[in-house]
Amino acid sequence: MLALVESQIFSSDAHHPHRMAAPQVSNSRIDDTLKKTITELQHATSTKPISLPLVSLVPSMPSIRARAQGQAHLERKLRRKISLDTAPGDLLLEIAGFLDSKVDLFNFCLTNNYIFGNIASILYANVVLTTSEQCTTTLQMLSRRPDISRHVRELVIRPGSKKSLNHQLLDSIVASSAIRECAISFKLDALSRFSWDCDELPYFDDMWFALRVCCPRLKFIGTSLGAAPPALNSHLFDFNDLRGFTLMLKPGFYENHPEMFFEEYRPVSRRLWEMLMERCPNLEELGIDGMSSFPTEVHHILDGRWPKLRKFTLGDVVVDRAQNPFGPPSQTSFIEFLEAHPLIEDLSLSRANGHHAQLSTVDPSTLKLRAFSGTLEQLQALSHTHQYIESVTFRESMQTREVTSLVVAGLLQRLTALTKLKISFTLHSMYDSCNLLKSLISSCPNLRHLELICGHRPSFQIDPFSKTIRGFSKLRVLHLSIVRYPGDEDLASGAAKIAMTNPRLEKFTLTFLPMKCPISFPFYISFLPFSLRTKASGSFTLTCDDHGLPVSLRAFERRRFVWPMGLGCSYRTKRYISDLRPAGSPGRSRKGLKGLASLLSENSAAGEELRMIVFCGFLLCLALWGFLVNSRGIGRA
Repeated sequence: MLALVESQIFSSDAHHPHRMAAPQVSNSRIDDTLKKTITELQHATSTKPISLPLVSLVPSMPSIRARAQGQAHLERKLRRKISLDTAPGDLLLEIAGFLDSKVDLFNFCLTNNYIFGNIASILYANVVLTTSEQCTTTLQMLSRRPDISRHVRELVIRPGSKKSLNHQLLDSIVASSAIRECAISFKLDALSRFSWDCDELPYFDDMWFALRVCCPRLKFIGTSLGAAPPALNSHLFDFNDLRGFTLMLKPGFYENHPEMFFEEYRPVSRRLWEMLMERCPNLEELGIDGMSSFPTEVHHILDGRWPKLRKFTLGDVVVDRAQNPFGPPSQTSFIEFLEAHPLIEDLSLSRANGHHAQLSTVDPSTLKLRAFSGTLEQLQALSHTHQYIESVTFRESMQTREVTSLVVAGLLQRLTALTKLKISFTLHSMYDSCNLLKSLISSCPNLRHLELICGHRPSFQIDPFSKTIRGFSKLRVLHLSIVRYPGDEDLASGAAKIAMTNPRLEKFTLTFLPMKCPISFPFYISFLPFSLRTKASGSFTLTCDDHGLPVSLRAFERRRFVWPMGLGCSYRTKRYISDLRPAGSPGRSRKGLKGLASLLSENSAAGEELRMIVFCGFLLCLALWGFLVNSRGIGRA
């Protein structure tokens, strides 16, 4: 009976030859239906008759062909519609998240208005302005374009931080005026963070008034303090219910103000402490930062209590009062402050505050830090928080003469959750570099983000460094700043060597610091008749294939050159993509004369063979030319 069914099916196909040219999808459907019918026949009894739906087994070929043609037409129509012009906004935001630099993101936004409208929220979320010209043009544009300014959440102003005093004053006038005009236009309604990072306070103090009144979501304020103190009636101290406040003390402040500037009895300081302690009880971030060999005193900050404080930063400032030799010890005031704020997760200290002997007395049940910045001794004293710390930054450069690599490795080994490390070294000899890296590898197996700085000679060399850091099996981000030796690799070749040796890296930066002058001059080094300071840095993004092998390296280089005789600085930028695939790869092979020339200069076996063939051909041509010359001479004779 099975044979009868099969013969009927195949004979029906034989009588209709056009069915043999049906699409493959119909044959698969027939096979599936046939297998199902045969299975039913095998389980059926021989006495029970079975009706076979032969018509349903072989559907009509015209209907199948029409269905296939309609599906193909629909696919072509959908393929024409799939483009960035009609892509959903979520997909565009996902694509923009993979762009590293602001320039690439901006170029992507310039594709069309539709993409710009969807990506502007990422492009303008954080705006950093470094010159007065940028402040004027950008802030005027934001005043005219509310569709763009409504996306600005953080604004950082750094006008003329490396210029002369007269230029800084002019930049401060222009920048503060532009910010004031932009704020009073009520276009920065989404602004939540503002930072003024200059050597002095803004020239127009009413800029703070405009920000406070016209930016209702502004809760994080940061400003610098230089030689000129703020006025007693400054609008800077009129903010209420801030979530974050940062004061950056510049060199001019340390040089022109006494040590007791922040004491409560001073009128200006009293207004600052009233704002922070009485009108801002919900502070989450608080910092007084600065660098100086002669720290100032900020004792009154320890009297404040902020239950929601999570980030606390202290630069070169003294917070503990001097100990009275005739009374009870008063050295625990800073410890009491830390114990009164158990929610602190990010703590940044300097050598001027937080002595390691005091930090060791902190109640183990209070602090559970996740990020710490300070000295090696301070981190050793906070032993009860080692199991929680994920990020460590050492603010001071470690001398390998004074601190051995075993001491650093022994401390970092106790930080079991450490994933991010920033450390600076001053090497005593070249032999210390490899031992230091091996110690870090053995003590930080889970490290994913590493920043190494070596600003003096001897320094790390690219070739041994790239081979040694292969021990960081989970490292994904690397920042390396070194002093380049004469004859070492440049940025492109050094980055390619790091990428080829460490394909697990996702992105990294390489910076060549300028060599410091071994002697001191009574004037700025930029006034020398020759240039000594040249800085080169590059940001690199590595792309690998499905097997984890490096394919390409996208680079952005930036070079700074200091001209002699005080003529200023010049910058050069360059973008390129390096192909890291081995020679002879299908995607890398070139055609025509360019491919032949690249193969001829290639350092490989194929290149050597081609050079040998070219050389033999050259010898053959010389032999033929000599033979022709001799034959002509014989013929004339």
